[in-house]
Amino acid sequence: MSLETHRILGNRKGNMKKKIITAIVLLILGICAIAAGIFWKPFARNVDFSSFTDETIGKTVQICVNDTEYMPIDDQKGIYLVPSEEGIIVPIAFPAELGHKNDMSSLQYYSLTLTGTVRKASPEMKEETALHVIEHYEWISEISGAFELTDEDRELMRSSVTDYCIEVTEIDIKTTKLVNTVFYVIGALLILSSIIVWISLISKKSVLKISLVFAGIVAALAVLIVILLHKQLGIMTNIRKDGEGVYYMEYDKELKLDDMLVAGITSDEELLKWLNGAEYHHLNPITIDTGRYGCSSFAANTPDGEVLFGRNFDYPETDTVMIYMDPEDGYASYAMADLAVMGVGRGNGQIGPDTPLGRFIMTATPYLVCDGINEAGLGVSTLELAIGEIHQNTGKPDLFIYTALRVILDRCATVDEAIDFLNSYDIHSHNDVRQHLFIVDKTGRSVVVEWFDDKMYVNELNAVTNSVLTPGDHYGEEADWRLEVLTDGLSEKGNILTPEQARDLLAAVVQSSITEWSAVYNLNDFTVDLYTDEYFDYAYRYGY
Repeated sequence: MSLETHRILGNRKGNMKKKIITAIVLLILGICAIAAGIFWKPFARNVDFSSFTDETIGKTVQICVNDTEYMPIDDQKGIYLVPSEEGIIVPIAFPAELGHKNDMSSLQYYSLTLTGTVRKASPEMKEETALHVIEHYEWISEISGAFELTDEDRELMRSSVTDYCIEVTEIDIKTTKLVNTVFYVIGALLILSSIIVWISLISKKSVLKISLVFAGIVAALAVLIVILLHKQLGIMTNIRKDGEGVYYMEYDKELKLDDMLVAGITSDEELLKWLNGAEYHHLNPITIDTGRYGCSSFAANTPDGEVLFGRNFDYPETDTVMIYMDPEDGYASYAMADLAVMGVGRGNGQIGPDTPLGRFIMTATPYLVCDGINEAGLGVSTLELAIGEIHQNTGKPDLFIYTALRVILDRCATVDEAIDFLNSYDIHSHNDVRQHLFIVDKTGRSVVVEWFDDKMYVNELNAVTNSVLTPGDHYGEEADWRLEVLTDGLSEKGNILTPEQARDLLAAVVQSSITEWSAVYNLNDFTVDLYTDEYFDYAYRYGY
């Protein structure tokens, strides 16, 4: 073997060794970058809470949540507590709008630095803070059984509440999330570069050629995705985040309602199969589980003669989206959808609503609305009846009740038109429950529609919860206190309520910890006041 051959082989071995080292380094750096995205937290030195005096009132301070035993107590009122190293408890007050629009449960996860102003704590705040702390530890004691809270412990907690509080003025959660995302992107690019180097080694092709091949494949896939899913990608740009867990979407495309009605859908599974095929080219990104839920609805007139439609949606923790549509051959509408139906949310095992996949799945929500109104002055909501499924069999076309609301909002202007539409189909439900529908129009007429023994029953009523309202064998089944509160509240006011009184009536029938949204719709001026998570001090307003 010649010296030249030895030299070439030596160079090749040297190049291979360099590539192997490079690939390993890139892989390690990529993993480290992703780990940094997961674990990186902002750091800031905490203030000395025990040093607060009247002279510090009005001063700006910063609190780094990950450097503090930070105990959220009341998500609704925005009051949070910091049991500090000094043994004192400092209330942290979030202004209503600031606190409500941020996901307080995520503050500790992201270890944010909160900026606030030192204030004097009122006696009421100190007492409320102490009560929250005591309730919190009583709850821990009850579920753990590890200790028993004594009167002495309770008194110590009361005396530990400092005379000063911190009024938060700024929460910068976006910067932290952005930094995390940058780390993820850098990590992914480094790992991809490592893969390209390994492929270059195995295939004995240059890194440049492999990179060009990768780029070509990615470009081709991107073009294909844009061609197939341009409708959904365009709608994703019309989604905005109005608050933590609250989204708004302008759906400016046309739905395939005629195709859906012809499909004869009768269950979750059939709706899922049709939707993935009709809208998503059988890529199957959507999952559906319509689940079980409570709810309340009522109708009332305002002192000015307008008609209000009130609605509570009761369901375990879920995120929501308000959908505005203005179809070419239908009525414009505002309608609410429950994102948990499609597995989107901030809960365990759910897809984050702020991720690209979460936003993509949200484009299916117009087919799955739970309540809403249209510009013609018609409102509709669905409510559960836990007494077995509906399956009519009269020879008419089949219709899954969960999809009926979308068609009613798009195509019906009055209660009579909605009734005629429903009466032209055999209605079906799923998940061992049936639903009844509450329908109201701007004339003030409101009805509850129910189905039994292949018959549809229309009850002229102005309030409904989750009990059967059709006279007969099932009348009153699953009744609870909420229906009486609604009917009495309406009767006492002569069925005339201001929007604020309608809000208060919804607040009176919330189901603790599971009322996810409350809406006061105005059928005459096509507006909505939306309250979420049983928090009635702040309204998201649409249509104004």
